[in-house]
Amino acid sequence: MNAYQDSGKRPWKKYYSGEAQDFSLSNMGAQTIPEMLDAATREYGPRKALTTILPNGAQCSVTFSELDAYSSNFAIYLRGVLNLKAGDTVALMTANCIGFGVVSLGVARAGCIATHINPLYTPAEMAHQLNDSKAQVLIILDMFGDKADQVVNATAVKQVVTLSLFDFFVPLKRAFLGFVLKRVKKAIPPLRTSHITLKTALAAGQRGAAVTDVRAYTADSQPTDIALYQYTSGTTGRSKGAALSHQAVLANAYQGVLMTKGRMTPTGDTALVALPLYHITAYTLSFIAGLRMGAHSLLVPSPRPVSNLKSAFENYKVTWFSGINALFAALLTEEWFTKDVACDLRFCGSGGAAQTTGVAQNFEALTGVEIIQGYGMTECAGMLTLNLIENNRLGYVGIPVPGMEVRIVDDIGREAAPGQPGEVIARGPTLMTGYLNRPDETREAIVDGWLHTGDIGVMDGDGFLKIVDRKKDMILVSGFNVSPSEVEEVISQLSGVVQVGVVGLPDEKTGETPAAFVIRTDDALTEDMIRAACSNNLTNYKIPKLITFVEELPMTLTGKVLRRQLREDYGV
Repeated sequence: MNAYQDSGKRPWKKYYSGEAQDFSLSNMGAQTIPEMLDAATREYGPRKALTTILPNGAQCSVTFSELDAYSSNFAIYLRGVLNLKAGDTVALMTANCIGFGVVSLGVARAGCIATHINPLYTPAEMAHQLNDSKAQVLIILDMFGDKADQVVNATAVKQVVTLSLFDFFVPLKRAFLGFVLKRVKKAIPPLRTSHITLKTALAAGQRGAAVTDVRAYTADSQPTDIALYQYTSGTTGRSKGAALSHQAVLANAYQGVLMTKGRMTPTGDTALVALPLYHITAYTLSFIAGLRMGAHSLLVPSPRPVSNLKSAFENYKVTWFSGINALFAALLTEEWFTKDVACDLRFCGSGGAAQTTGVAQNFEALTGVEIIQGYGMTECAGMLTLNLIENNRLGYVGIPVPGMEVRIVDDIGREAAPGQPGEVIARGPTLMTGYLNRPDETREAIVDGWLHTGDIGVMDGDGFLKIVDRKKDMILVSGFNVSPSEVEEVISQLSGVVQVGVVGLPDEKTGETPAAFVIRTDDALTEDMIRAACSNNLTNYKIPKLITFVEELPMTLTGKVLRRQLREDYGV
C-alpha cells in the first residue's frame, strides 16, 4: 500500500484508471527536473517544445533538443562563470516566452533553486522576495528592467541578466521587433543597473560546454531537494515562499497526466499557455507536464486583452487550453472566438478561482468542450482535486488526484460526515516542505503531515468536493491571493487613519476584489489619497476597488478587526 494512501476511506478511487489506483512515485519516471528534461529530449528531440507567439502573429520556436542545449548553456553560465553553488537561489521575473523555459530549466540543471517573481509586483514587493529567498541572480524581462534599478542595490543580487520576448527570433526579425517595442512603443525602459543579456550569458555558457559535464552539477541531487521557492500571499502580511521539491512538482504534473490521459494524443498535444508561468498552476500543469508528455506549448506573453490569443488559435490546432473563469468569460464576448476556431479543442481546464456554472455552460454550448474545474494551491505544488472528464460536476472542484488524501474536518479535527461542511485538509507527495524562513507558520499550516488549507468544503459520498467558504480571510483576485493584512498595513500608515479593515468584495470579472473600510480622524483624507498610497506600494490587483469611511469596525478584545463580521455588517 502506498505510504500516501494509508488511512481513511477513499470512495473516489473507483473513478481511477488502473495506473491511477496503483499510484506510486516510482511509476512517474524521472524524479528530478533535469532527469525529466533528459528523458523528454531523448524521446521528443526534434519536436517543437516551446513557441513564443505574439498578438500580431509573429512567432519563434525551439525544439526539445534546442531547449536542452540552451538550458545547459545557461547552467554552465551560472555555475562556471558566476560560480554559483548547488542550492543557491536564482530569481526569474518575466512574461511567458521561450526565455522563461530556458532559464527555468537552466537553473534546475545547475542544481540551483528558482524563485518566480510576479512581474506586476511593486519594487517593495519585489525586494522582499529577493531578500527573503536570498537570490543571487535576477533574470528580468527588459520591459520590467526599471524595477531592478529600484531594488537591486538593497539585495544580495550580484548579477542581473535581461531577456527579451524576441531573444530566439531570427536576427532580422528580432532587431525589427525590438526597435518597434523600444523606440516606437517606448515599452522598454532604460536600465542603469549593471547587467548582461540572456544571449550573452548563453554564449558564455556555450564556450565552456565542450569541457563541461553539465550533468555533474546534479549528479548528487535527490528528488526531495528543493527546486522552487514559490511565493504566495497569506493572511498574515507579506508573501512567503513555499519550498517545493523536484518530487512535488513532478508528482503534481504526473497526477495531472493520470487524470486527463484519455484526452491526450500519442503524437503530442498543442497547448495554449495563456496563464502566467510564474504562477504555480501554469508552471506545474502546463509547462512541466507539457514537457513531460512531449506537448508543444504556445506561450502567450499576456492574455490581456483576450484578443492576444487570436493569433494562436488561428495559426495552430490548439488541443489543450487552461484558464480562469474571467478568461473563459472574456473569450465568449469575442466575435472571432467561434466554434470553427476552437474546433480542435479536446480539453479545457479551470483553476485559481471559482468557475461559474453559467460561463461553463455557455462555453460548452459554443465549443462543444466542457470546462474541467480543479482546486489546489501553491502549498501542494498546484492541483489537489480535479473533476472527471467523464463525470464533470459543475459547482464541484472534483475528486482528489491520485496519491493525495483529502479529509473534511471540524474545528477539533474530527472527520465530517458526507455532505457536512468542514475545513479541507490534505496530505500527499506534492506538499511543500514548509515556508522558507517561517517555522511557526509552517507548523500552523502542516499538522501531523496534513496541510490545513483554510478552505471550508463539503465532500459527497463519491468523494467529489465543493468549496463553500474560506476559513481564512484571503481575498482571491483572478486566481491570485491577496493578503488583507498587507493592504491594511499600507493604509494604516497614512496620516488620519485610525483603523482599517480589508475584506473581499464579489466581482463579476475577477471573482473578488479588495474592499477597505476606514476609520479616519481627518476629513481631508480622501479615497484618492488612499488609492495613491496603495498604488505606490502594492500590485494593481491588490488596490481596493471600494473604499468606505465608517464610524466603527467590529473588533476583538485584543484590537483585531473581525473580518467575517465586517463582511456581514456591510453586506460584502
